[in-house]
Amino acid sequence: MHINKIFLYIFSLSLLLFSCIKDDESEAVINYVNVNDQVPSFAVEDTAGNTFNSKHFLDKQSLLVFFGTYCSDCQKVLPVVEEVWKELKDDPKFLLVTISREESAETVTQYWKDNRFTMPFYLDPKRSAFELFANNTIPRIYIIGPDTKVVWMSVESLDLSAKELIQKIKGLK
Repeated sequence: MHINKIFLYIFSLSLLLFSCIKDDESEAVINYVNVNDQVPSFAVEDTAGNTFNSKHFLDKQSLLVFFGTYCSDCQKVLPVVEEVWKELKDDPKFLLVTISREESAETVTQYWKDNRFTMPFYLDPKRSAFELFANNTIPRIYIIGPDTKVVWMSVESLDLSAKELIQKIKGLK
C-alpha cells in the first residue's frame, strides 16, 4: 500500500510539472493580441538593466517569445529559437525578444548557461508585459512585421523547425 501512495504522489507531481502550458485549467485562454493586431506598448529589462521598448519593433522583422524555464513546452521551443538566433543575429533588420515570465534573473541566467544559449533575454517578473498579450498560457511566439503588427502567432507549442520559422520571418521583406 505504501508503494501505491508513492506512485500516486510521483504521478501527481509529474502531471503538475508537465502542465505548465495553461496557468489555470479552469480559466479560458484569452488572447488580447492576435494576428493583424498592433503590438501593445511595453518595456522590459535584461539582467544588465538595459531596457527593451516595444517601439524597437518598428522597421524590423521580429520574433517575440514569452516563456518560463519551468515549462516543458517552453523547454522544447527555446532550442529552436536559439537556432533562429544563431542564423539571423547578424541581420540588422532582425530582432529577437525573448521574455521570461515571473522568474528571477538568477534562474533564467542559470538556465541559459546550462543550455549554452547565446540569445538575449528579458525579464517580466510581474507579468506586466505578458498580460498585455494574454491572460495565460506559454509559450507564446509572435512574428511581428516592420509596421509593428503581429503577422503570425503560436500558443502552447511550436510546430515549426528553425528553418521553417526563419522562412516565415524572412517572408516579411
